[in-house]
Amino acid sequence: MKNMVDQAYKKIIIVLVFSTLSACSVVGGLWYERIDQLIANQFLEYASFTNDQEKYVRQATLEFKYWNIKNELPKYKKLISQFRALDNTTTFDDIDDIYQQGMLLGNNTRDFFLPQIVEFCKTITNKQVEEMATYFDELMKERKLELENDEDDFQDSLAKSFKRFFRFMGVKLNNEQINTIRTLSSGIEDSREQLISERIQWNQQFIAVLNLRQNKNFEEIFINHINSLDSENPNTRTLINQITAEIIASLDEKQRRKFQKRLGRFEASIDQIIQEQN
Repeated sequence: MKNMVDQAYKKIIIVLVFSTLSACSVVGGLWYERIDQLIANQFLEYASFTNDQEKYVRQATLEFKYWNIKNELPKYKKLISQFRALDNTTTFDDIDDIYQQGMLLGNNTRDFFLPQIVEFCKTITNKQVEEMATYFDELMKERKLELENDEDDFQDSLAKSFKRFFRFMGVKLNNEQINTIRTLSSGIEDSREQLISERIQWNQQFIAVLNLRQNKNFEEIFINHINSLDSENPNTRTLINQITAEIIASLDEKQRRKFQKRLGRFEASIDQIIQEQN
């Protein structure tokens, strides 16, 4: 299970580690062909849903797959190309621009699913709501236990997150770059416990919202609550984007070649997915 540092970091770089790319770089369209099933299977873990409900979910995720290919993947490719072009003059503004564009793409996905989720929620039973509450409670207990058992301090955890990300990008960071991460991250407050507490509260409020599913204002209440999950600490985002810019600017020639090669593979994989679905 990913810790809270990983979650915060991946939110910052959402466009760079978009779930389709992590695997399609290896198996191309074969993996993307199953993305609808993977999303549906994750959602269907929340409770024991009926056959009709399962069919609805699987149809919605199938529609998402083809919508995403047609409307979003070309945008991801363009943004990845922009990321690949970064060099030793990379600045905070360069990374923040990519971040902002990436968050807009993430919002597009959220907006695609929201109307269908609202309609689906109107079909769930009280027992299913109870099962969902139990699922979220257990998930948060796991998160709390992971944090309690984490022997790393916050800076160590953040450094490991950056190392994993750049390893995924084909780059092994050197000691100087890791020290840069530790130095700059000293200004980031360790809010992992707070994030878990806030998520627990959000989940409880979510269950309360589901209990209003027959209310005439349910859609508005539901969407407002979902959108409240987007809140973030602007100081944390600024520092993480600054660290990312510093590391990318510091890549040596060998690191940069690997970085550009890996991102080039992502672009080629997107082209393959689009071509296979046309």
